[in-house]
Amino acid sequence: MSCYKTVCSSLLVALASLCLSTHALAEPPTASTSIVRIATGDWQPYVDSSKPDFGPLGHVIKTVFERAGYSVEFNVYPWTRNAQFVATGDQDAMMPYYCSEARSLRYLCSTPIVDGEQVFFHRRGLDFSWDDMTDLKPFTIGATLGYFYGQSFEMAEQSGRISVKRIAEDRGNLKLLMHGRIDLYPQDRAVGYGMVRAVLPRNQWREITHHPRPLHSKALHLLFSRATGRGEELLQVFDRELTSMRESGELEELLRPIYADQRAVRGEGGASGAME
Repeated sequence: MSCYKTVCSSLLVALASLCLSTHALAEPPTASTSIVRIATGDWQPYVDSSKPDFGPLGHVIKTVFERAGYSVEFNVYPWTRNAQFVATGDQDAMMPYYCSEARSLRYLCSTPIVDGEQVFFHRRGLDFSWDDMTDLKPFTIGATLGYFYGQSFEMAEQSGRISVKRIAEDRGNLKLLMHGRIDLYPQDRAVGYGMVRAVLPRNQWREITHHPRPLHSKALHLLFSRATGRGEELLQVFDRELTSMRESGELEELLRPIYADQRAVRGEGGASGAME
């Protein structure tokens, strides 16, 4: 009989533990765990620390997490420190980043948030068309130190098949382009038009355009830490809510301000938006 009681007692304890465990999984985040710390940097128009919600991508990320009961804390650091802080678990995630093979081994990559398209900017009067790297040989290309422009571009640059001048700042390249010191400048399409609008006087906006053929296209992601112990949980929450927003069409509307600069610079309709 004592054996029977012991077995029953053990079963009751196990069931109670299971119920408590299941209940804990269903619990909403507590005050101590509800803050998601995200490392980022200014990369207008995607991310803008001067805006209340840190620009369109910041607004999307805040909306996603708030619907799941979390609040978001954005922290601006140099890009190299972002990677370090997320790798060590000092920050929960970082954005916006491409999810390369190397990064996917070090971090947890979210579902794509928005596609980034890198194109060649040039002065409007330049006779320019290209299909492959050999077509770029006659032109002087301005690039930014530390930036990756795709495997084909990097290999062509290293072998000397294309002429590339790298400097430290994006804005410097745009000014060189405007003054005819370089012929081409590869940059994310939305970022490039944001720079045109921010750096050049309005009467020069229409003098810069881009070639429609992308140098490369890659999605931008939120990258979560593997070291915090809750990266998988936050990833699942984010992906679930973002997918719902994408299916409803809400995500597309929230991302529209990203292209407000391009519409304004090119004089296209519907130029008003968060970047106005």
